[in-house]
Amino acid sequence: MNSNYIKFVLLVLLAVWRIPLHADQPIATGTIQGRVIDVDTKQEIAGAIITVLETKKTTASNDAGKFILNDLEPRLYSLLVKAAFYSEVIKTDIRVGIAQSTKLTVELKMKGYEEAEVVVTGKKLFERTNGAAVSANALSPEEIRRAPGAAEDVQRLVQALPGVTTSTDSRNDLIVRGGSPFENFILIDGIEVPNVNHFGTQGASGGPIGMVNTDFLNNVTFSSGGFAAKYGDKLSSTMDIGYRDGDRSKFAGKFDLGVAGAGIDVEGPIQKDKSSFLFSARKSYLDLIFSSTGLTAIPNYSNFNLKATYELNEQHKLEILDLAGIDDIYFKNFDIEDAPEQNTTKYSGWQNISGLMHKWLIGKNTYLQSSVSHTIYEKEVTVDSLGKLQFRNNSTDQEIVLRSDFFHRFTPTDLFEAGFTARRITNKNDLYAYKSINAFGREDAGLIYNATAKAEKYGLFMQYNKELFNALSLTAGLRYDHFSFLNKPGVTSPRFAASYEVSGNFKINTAYGIYYQAPPLIWLVADSRNKDLKHIKAVHTVAGIEYYPSADIKITVEAYQKDYSDYAASVLNPQVSYANSGSEYGTAGLEYLVPASTGYAKGIELFIQKKLTDKLYGMVNYSYSDIRFKALDGVERPSSFDYRNVFTIIVGYKVNADFEISGKYRYMGGRPYTPFNEALSTEYKQSIFDFNRYNGSRFEAYQRFDIRADWRIEFNGWNMVTFIDLENTLNTKNIDQLIWNQKKNKADKVFQWSFIPAGGVKIEF
Repeated sequence: MNSNYIKFVLLVLLAVWRIPLHADQPIATGTIQGRVIDVDTKQEIAGAIITVLETKKTTASNDAGKFILNDLEPRLYSLLVKAAFYSEVIKTDIRVGIAQSTKLTVELKMKGYEEAEVVVTGKKLFERTNGAAVSANALSPEEIRRAPGAAEDVQRLVQALPGVTTSTDSRNDLIVRGGSPFENFILIDGIEVPNVNHFGTQGASGGPIGMVNTDFLNNVTFSSGGFAAKYGDKLSSTMDIGYRDGDRSKFAGKFDLGVAGAGIDVEGPIQKDKSSFLFSARKSYLDLIFSSTGLTAIPNYSNFNLKATYELNEQHKLEILDLAGIDDIYFKNFDIEDAPEQNTTKYSGWQNISGLMHKWLIGKNTYLQSSVSHTIYEKEVTVDSLGKLQFRNNSTDQEIVLRSDFFHRFTPTDLFEAGFTARRITNKNDLYAYKSINAFGREDAGLIYNATAKAEKYGLFMQYNKELFNALSLTAGLRYDHFSFLNKPGVTSPRFAASYEVSGNFKINTAYGIYYQAPPLIWLVADSRNKDLKHIKAVHTVAGIEYYPSADIKITVEAYQKDYSDYAASVLNPQVSYANSGSEYGTAGLEYLVPASTGYAKGIELFIQKKLTDKLYGMVNYSYSDIRFKALDGVERPSSFDYRNVFTIIVGYKVNADFEISGKYRYMGGRPYTPFNEALSTEYKQSIFDFNRYNGSRFEAYQRFDIRADWRIEFNGWNMVTFIDLENTLNTKNIDQLIWNQKKNKADKVFQWSFIPAGGVKIEF
């Protein structure tokens, strides 16, 4: 780690943490503005009773489902929300400040039967959404914001959930139960988003830096398997992100300054007390600070978030969503003496996701949500060595998506859902790869491709949920997907889930389903024969138990099996399955591929979560898995994501209303890798792997410990939040990868992040 960077960070953190020492005591109170709606039909619930558990202050929702709680001292609160014919819910971790009102949407589920009173009410604190019977966890905005080592990145906190790992510290890829990072489905307020990251991998969902503004979040629900039929064309997971509404009564803002960049948030009414907007802009400035330090590469990026709501009338509501980013980085390997490679890489790009959503409350039990969205990802990558162009990818990926979801509740125990998705895809690529010896010692003929490919995708689904005997919940769904670019374009996938409540605090859950995903278009365009690829197939089988020993503790144990077939496999390199791709920065799939790879992922997971109801909060997660794939040569090998044992613990302690401290420890078993063929690598002065030992070795186990502290202070009319996040506090040397040092002509280790002190300050006004 560059010493100038550490000095700068420590100087900023010291200055930030000295500011609150001279502040006066809080002299004002705050407000919670909220809505109570039906989780399925989105109807407003009038007459709901909302109680602040810490103060016993009570209010009720009006005819529009809205409520206000005034005169609350700045601190964290829990709300009990009850309504006739609905199961009650407790919302925890609700932060109230002086400068801005806290915005909250509470979703209640209609009771199928009259519920008996039970002593343990843990399910009220761990409300599950989206009809998931298995493998689902909901995260609050406060849990994401204060997570140690996550840098307020949604995906980095999700990595702490059961079944989720990542490939390296420098990326926030989600590797879910052995699945590649391109197998994950992301929704933001009902808008499908292919990738929410700066410097994202083409065709995948991960990257190094997230673009989602955590200050916009209302809730995040993550499912790692067995998910519903409405989520299509993905194999491994769903992440459903809900943005909150902006302030409907007054204008407010926030300014944040951290060690990597700065940003500003603005929100306010469009129609007073009815409609609102949220807008944020962020800009990194590491390039300005460290441009003369000799670092190999310094990222430069900006992003923008926007949400606006407009109520046409009581039945019709419009929402606008926009998420944009600009990226730029230059790897000066050739010009840096200690850099191992004799090339330079330039990367620049931008991306924009925009959508218009129409929400129609058709009737008391009927709801229709429709959206049209446009996504564009444009990047320009060039790799040059000694003045000779080695690789170029000037690409533009665009999608126009029309999505509609219909919900109808026949009775309190019968819910029907149906919907469709229509997608127009345009992929424009100007690709060049020079003729070379590839990493397996084989001659690569190179590639020149400059064309635009267009395709359509269609998806249809229907799903029915039935509750029986006040204990058994059954869900059956069917889905059809069509991708016009493939020679075999259509697939049908049935899905089934069941949940049986043995007692008020103990449930048995199971799910079975067939899942299909079309290969990314970038895999198909480089070779015309790749149209013979098929939808990749994964069969999910999940079973587990769910136990609530107390109101604020949840324990789950789940076993799963995922059986893969028809994955793309390399013909030139018959040991390579594309199930191992998606976590790299380069472009994959530019070769002749066949649907010949098969594999499986199986494992068992233990997850314990403690909600913050007093002083202590946290989560513990242990997973054991076995993940293996066969490629074209028919040999079964460990997946590149086969970590076997993964253990994560997060513990936080709230010292008082203004100060808390937390820590995270993570252990992952050694990741498989392919050793070098040292003789050929020395001869060609480049990386050439020993294909006879593909994924035949393992790195040492990964370990990392992070510490975070948050301090909040309330001034007269404005708030300040300061935090310090010490990542890899013990400076553990975790290996990222082996590379061939072209300057020294020998193998070298590349390590993951060393000790990084981070932090910043947020001012709300």
